[in-house]
Amino acid sequence: MATASCHPCRAHFVIGGRKMSIKKEIDRAVRKIAALDKNTAPKTPSEQDQIIENVEDAFSKMSFNFSNTTSITLSQNGKKRLVKQYNDLYSAENVLCHCIKQILDRVFKVKYPNRNKISRDLFSTLSATIQMSDFTIVKFDFKDYFNSISSIYVFEKYLKENLLNRYEKDLIKSFVYSTKYAYAGLCTSNAIAEIIAKYFDEAVHQVFASNGLIFYERYIDDSILILNEHMEENEVKSILESILSRIFHDNSFKCVKCRTKFNSKKFKYISRRKILAQKCSFDFLGYEFLLASKSAKQRVEIEIKYGITQEKRKKYNDRLDRLISCYTDPASSDYNKLELLRHRIAAFSSREVYLTKHFRSNVWRVKGFISNYGELRYLLDSGLIETSTEKYLKNTIDEAFNRAGIDKPYFLMGGGKMNCGYNLYGNMKSNKTILLVDHIGYDYKSLVALCKQIGINNIDASGKRRGYGTLVRDYLIKVRVGY
Repeated sequence: MATASCHPCRAHFVIGGRKMSIKKEIDRAVRKIAALDKNTAPKTPSEQDQIIENVEDAFSKMSFNFSNTTSITLSQNGKKRLVKQYNDLYSAENVLCHCIKQILDRVFKVKYPNRNKISRDLFSTLSATIQMSDFTIVKFDFKDYFNSISSIYVFEKYLKENLLNRYEKDLIKSFVYSTKYAYAGLCTSNAIAEIIAKYFDEAVHQVFASNGLIFYERYIDDSILILNEHMEENEVKSILESILSRIFHDNSFKCVKCRTKFNSKKFKYISRRKILAQKCSFDFLGYEFLLASKSAKQRVEIEIKYGITQEKRKKYNDRLDRLISCYTDPASSDYNKLELLRHRIAAFSSREVYLTKHFRSNVWRVKGFISNYGELRYLLDSGLIETSTEKYLKNTIDEAFNRAGIDKPYFLMGGGKMNCGYNLYGNMKSNKTILLVDHIGYDYKSLVALCKQIGINNIDASGKRRGYGTLVRDYLIKVRVGY
């Protein structure tokens, strides 16, 4: 078996002195992996200690091989994507990969984008933008972003000089020269992609500042740029290409290059002048924004309507169809389990709030359709929701049963569409929440009763009482929300 010591960028790794930082990272990584591992039996503290010892031994002897990944091709919405991963969660390679992510997050203070915050800021900015005498909106994204980024290039150009601990630097160098690209599936890829993208973001802010930049946000590979003045499409494209070239394609570095480029099919340019001539639209983070001009009091105004993209609506329809199929398919283990279907529809049409542990800290988690499109909640009944989205919110659950060719179950029959508790429009309006947090939501006794309705027991096989967090996890997994 090839090992890291065979690699041309090999270095001596020994636990001791300043090298103790790696040991701490290994300890932290193993315990984090064990805490998040929901697919295998929980690791006892002694088992975790043994894994830590094994990884430390492999690290000191350099008997690991970062090239030992498994490649998987995933298909989603007609697109194929290459994913690489380490099959064994507790292998030296996977644990050290997590260590590298921890090091990168710490050293470079990586801040990952917050989807809901970006959405809130965009909605606020757009409502002000359409009042301006002139403006330009540009939406663009990168093509096959993660898999296009050369991790070797990022290391040589952006990481190497900022990594002061030689042992951390040597470990990261061994990793990037073995894996070559920031492939989707590797836990380091988010960090590597965010680090280089930070330089891209800074360049966008700097260059467009003189062109009236009022808003710029990037969510992973998807970006939106708003200027308070008119700018021609070709000029915008030229500037963005120049920034891309400077950040991702610096020819002064003689190493494996990035293949990063913009997705020309998804580039969207809108200006106030363009809207005056024709209706325009763009999408961002699953939301759709439709802009048009209208005459008002002897002057022309721009109006905007908000919605959910057709692609995302289809995605959620497919999810609904799968939930109902589990109930109607005799081959399914969930066949004819109406109470389970009821819980799944309730969870689908609500938001779920719960707590998870991150070491000694509690972390709030919010999931669900209503959370993902929460900005629309404040626009319901205002006339600002575009027609197809409003119909979708009101009718999609009923229509899913029509597609399945079965009668609506009892829980969809009473109380009116907006009040039955299983309707996206009504639940979004009331911000219906399944609050799985002890003392302020379901208490332990109520959670036990909730779980028993769908066959989850609070007593394990050895007769021990299962904890609140374990029941929350099992409930969310069984109702297909995920944990």
